[in-house]
Parts: sequence; C-alpha cells; structure tokens
Amino acid sequence: MSEPEAAYDDFVAASPQGTLFCRSWWLDATAGPGHWRHTDVCDEDGRLVATWPAVLRQTRHGDVLTGAPLTPYLGPLLSAGDGRQRRAREVDQLERLAEALRPYAHVDARCSPRLDYWAPLAWHGFSQTSHYTWRLEDVADEEATFARLQNSARRQVSKAQRLGLTTAKGSVEDLVALLRQTFGRQEEAGSGPPDELVRRIATAVDAHDAGEILVARDDAGRAHSAAMFVRDESTTWYLLGASDTELRSSGSASLLMWEGIRAAGARGTAFDFEGSMLRHLERFVRNFGGEPVSYSIVRHTPSLQWRFRATGGRLAHRALRRA
Repeated sequence: MSEPEAAYDDFVAASPQGTLFCRSWWLDATAGPGHWRHTDVCDEDGRLVATWPAVLRQTRHGDVLTGAPLTPYLGPLLSAGDGRQRRAREVDQLERLAEALRPYAHVDARCSPRLDYWAPLAWHGFSQTSHYTWRLEDVADEEATFARLQNSARRQVSKAQRLGLTTAKGSVEDLVALLRQTFGRQEEAGSGPPDELVRRIATAVDAHDAGEILVARDDAGRAHSAAMFVRDESTTWYLLGASDTELRSSGSASLLMWEGIRAAGARGTAFDFEGSMLRHLERFVRNFGGEPVSYSIVRHTPSLQWRFRATGGRLAHRALRRA
C-alpha cells in the first residue's frame, strides 16, 4: 500500500463517519482499483483533516461521483473531536470539501448516519433526502436482545430450530447459487448483484477477517438461506442474503439474522441491518427490535446536460413500469 493510501486508511479509521465501506481495500473490491478516488482537504501542515471517497466515472459532460456497489455509506469523512468548536470545524471542512470536489457534472453520496449536519453542502447547491436504517446498538446481552425481538421474528427463529435447521460458515458459491434463485437469471431479470462482484467482496472480506457467510441447512444438507455479514471495529452489518425459493417458509432467513446478531454481541459490536426503504424488507428487519436511524443522501448536478439525461432516464423507466 502506498503512503497516501495508508494515510487515507488511517484517517478513515479515526473519523466518526469512517466505516469498513470507506477503506481502500473495500473500494478496490467493489469499484475496482483506479475506479474510485478520495478528494482530500489538508491543514497548513499538510495533515489530512477531511476526505470524500467516491466512485469516479468520466463522461463527456464531466466527472460523475457516486457510491460503490453493495456499499451502504460513502460521502464526506470529517476529523474526530468534540467541544464547543466541533460544529464550526465541521462546517469549515464540509465547505472546503464541496469546493475541492469541483469541477464535476454530478455528485451523489449516501452518507454515514454519523454525518448529522449537512447545511454547509446546501450552501454549495446540494439537495438532501433522508433515508433510514435499523440498528441494534447494544447486543451484548443475548437473552435481553432476543426478548426485544417481535413475536413474529421469535416464532420464525423457533420454527427454523424445530425443523432442525443449523447454521454454519458457508462458501461464496452457496450465496451466489441462492442469489441466482432469488433474482432469477441476471441476463433476464436485470437485477441482483453480479456473481463476480459478490465473489470479489467475499475474497476481500475473508482476506481482511472482516466478516463471513453463514448458511442455514436442514438435516439433508439443503441450503435454505445464506447471508453475508461484514464488520469493522464498531459495527456488524447484514450486507446481503438470499433464500431457496421453495424453502422460504422454513424461517431460515430469520434464523440467519439472529445468528448474525448473536455473533455481533459476542464480538462487542453494534448491529446494523443496512436498512432498506422497500416496505417488505423494512417490515422484516423492524421485527428484530432495532431503532430507526436516519442518514442523508446528498446530490448536486451542476451539469444541465447530465440533469436532462438523468430526468429523461427516470421518465423512461416510469413509462416502462406503467406499460
């Protein structure tokens, strides 16, 4: 690793907004080496005080900066520190980052929940939308955590156990096979993560001891569900999961989620469901007793050509859905 990348990763580890998903090895796996960049702000002594990692796409309209695939949060990362000057420091760092990003055609960032004040970006033309994830901050007490689950989640976990399902570490091929069932063949369905992306992430996660794939199987060895959980020093995330389309009623998905929560408790981390705004997924994760936590999606599109192109694409997508 080069010295600038080492300094960047050290800053990510210290920043309140820094997570596993901002680290260089994660972005190399998800976006690809050379396909992402971090825009830095330094103090007068040359020390890094703020950075904004993003996937870079160069277009004829200008640079387009976005998030990475299967990456819940990127966006601005600020210096750690409290005290009366905290907000003034954050305002200064956000404004300097907004200027340092220029010029660009479009910026779209799904920010960490720890970025709780985005007004300085608004002054530079950004808009903001609030989305939500669900979190369990303290899962160290397994009995108390299980008691917080809604009745439906407890019933599903108990059902899976009564059916004799067991959980163990699985391979990325277990997960890929179930994802194919869930989303259908990608060339036909046009949805779901590409197999090679899932494999790259699994390889990188394994190399950095940053998570695992769990599989729920029955006595016959059939895989009912698989899920990938990833973690850093403070949080475990449910990143990706899939179930056998003919065995979904076994409660296996709930059992895997519960096992992921138990593992987070054993490691002393919080648990984040990497929440979805889709109704059926929101209902599922809400049953596990967490609390909703908001995060910001910020956007700015100075390029009129890119804005027209994006608007036209959305209109065409809506027309196809209506058809």
